Amino acid sequence: MQIVTRSENPPELQSFEPYERSRIKPGEPVCFPYHVIAEPGEGQSKRGVILSPRPDYSSWEVRCDEGTGMGGDDEAPSPLGYLIMGVAFCLLTHIKGYLHKAPMQISSIKVEIRAEYATLQPDPQNGGQGVGRCDAYGCHVLIDSDEPDEKIQALVAVCRDACMAIATIANAVPTTTRVFVNGATDGIAV
Repeated sequence: MQIVTRSENPPELQSFEPYERSRIKPGEPVCFPYHVIAEPGEGQSKRGVILSPRPDYSSWEVRCDEGTGMGGDDEAPSPLGYLIMGVAFCLLTHIKGYLHKAPMQISSIKVEIRAEYATLQPDPQNGGQGVGRCDAYGCHVLIDSDEPDEKIQALVAVCRDACMAIATIANAVPTTTRVFVNGATDGIAV
């Protein structure tokens, strides 16, 4: 079983309104939505499709699982693993984009992230679910370079501020959760 494959026939959204997938023009502000459709599989496995946010992006099918300690088969990365890896990849995208336009003498770049998660007070009456939280998040960028330290620090600061994934976890982002039961067209906020 492949973990990630290109989705040639992605499913359609059922609860969100259609959106226009505009092309990005160099030098203009970027604004685009991302949509994901996910469904459970056997045990703790899941299958999701990342829908193309723009005409020049593909849609991707992704498999996910939990480790055996969480009731999974450990056959694919966990949801939180994908989340944090996505942050690292997004930051690296901005660093590489910056260096493409303003090259520097850099011999290596690596991003290390630690996110400390906890589930509090699992309740048997609520299916064993507790209240989840993230207690700490640290992102380290390791760079080997002969460039002045100030220049490297400025590069990382600009790219950190441009990184949408870091902004998502670092800022209070308004969130909603709605439930659509039996094909209802109006969801119920929970």
